[in-house]
Amino acid sequence: MPKLEIKKTSELTRKQVSDRLIALGKALAGGSEVDLGAGGESITVEVADRVQFELEIEVDGDETEIEIEISWRDGASAATADTAPEPAAATPAKATRRARPRKAAAK
Repeated sequence: MPKLEIKKTSELTRKQVSDRLIALGKALAGGSEVDLGAGGESITVEVADRVQFELEIEVDGDETEIEIEISWRDGASAATADTAPEPAAATPAKATRRARPRKAAAK
């Protein structure tokens, strides 16, 4: 299959982002097909039963970034069905950069 990439950046309210993440979560929980859309374009993708999930939080000065990445290989559902799930607590969150410590108030 040829490479396909849809990328859209927009400024939204926290509520709007929350609504989109909730809709994605409900679609993932409801079945293997997920409809994704941005700016009038949409695509339906079939998500494997087992996926790689990556969460990255980066703090750089006054800018904070959260990246969520979900990836899988087509046909991976059957191949990884025998693999026991890794407990979420077994993989500690890893910050790529730490926030600068706040200066203590003068006493």
